[in-house]
Amino acid sequence: MKNILITGGCGFVGGNLAIRFANLGYNVICFDNLARRGSESNLRRFKDYKNIEFIHGDIRNQEDFNHIKLKPHVVLECAAQTSAIDGYANPVYDLTNNTYGLINVLEYCRKIDAGLVFWTSNKSYSGDLCNSVPHIEHSTRLEWDVNSDFKLKGWSPKGFSEELDLNGGQHSIYGVSKLAGDLICQEWADTYDIPVIINRFSCIYGPNQFGKAEQGWIVWFMIAKLLGKPLTFFGFDGKQVRDCLYSEDMCDLIQKQVEMIGSHRGSFYNVGGGMKHTTSILELSNRLDEMLNIKSYVDISSEQRRADQKIYISDITKVSTDFDWTPKKNLVTGLIDTLAWVKTNKGLFS
Repeated sequence: MKNILITGGCGFVGGNLAIRFANLGYNVICFDNLARRGSESNLRRFKDYKNIEFIHGDIRNQEDFNHIKLKPHVVLECAAQTSAIDGYANPVYDLTNNTYGLINVLEYCRKIDAGLVFWTSNKSYSGDLCNSVPHIEHSTRLEWDVNSDFKLKGWSPKGFSEELDLNGGQHSIYGVSKLAGDLICQEWADTYDIPVIINRFSCIYGPNQFGKAEQGWIVWFMIAKLLGKPLTFFGFDGKQVRDCLYSEDMCDLIQKQVEMIGSHRGSFYNVGGGMKHTTSILELSNRLDEMLNIKSYVDISSEQRRADQKIYISDITKVSTDFDWTPKKNLVTGLIDTLAWVKTNKGLFS
């Protein structure tokens, strides 16, 4: 039986992966400081699995890794400060969690000869650069003007690929902390021959996500509408567009990556729902109102958030080719399943 370590293993992403790999027969070690909302809920889910071990630890503390007795062959690095907004007030916090902590994980992998799968973000790319692509404004969303003569390396009508320039400002502090980790992973993989895969994820959503306004916005919309909490759209009249990836599709990809980790040394991928699974903020809000049979109030502010990308859609050609993977769950079905979970667990959010 193989062992797998998941840092941030009690969070939304880590928790779903823990269940997936436990069901596959792995010994799963969930390493988490339980600082995030909803972490204790995942601990309760783990009680049904004898092959999931929880270790209370923080990737920022090297000595906490000494509590791990089983030697994993792969580490899934899901631990992070995940809000793209909070970091402006306290940039050191983002860097400590998302960059310095990652170095401890990489050094642990080097010491025990383990592979690593790293979670980074579409915020690795500059908002200014992404927003330079000409767009057309429609009633509910912005759309790229694919008929213009505009050219940008790394952009096509399929979305943003890994060839997009990483330089420039307007990444957000969170984005910079993740981008630094991205490049550090590539350097460690090359220098120390560590098997590493880097995923620049767009929006991941699904059941067991405790969304909030700063992060996990799809589930946060569901929670807010069910509980009658206010929603505010910042900038662009809510017409910003993202591609969305359902959690089970994410797990499918990571399973394939874990199985193929030995052949990768710093491979990096843009990962999301791709062009077939997109929504604007406004469209999501309207769709949820229809699903809930309500008419909720939304405050639309002209204030724009720093580093906000008008349209971000992942070109998933590279990751689909390398791992024979494509997202299966369409957005409508994914929203139905996620909303059912939120309704069932409404008491956890009030």
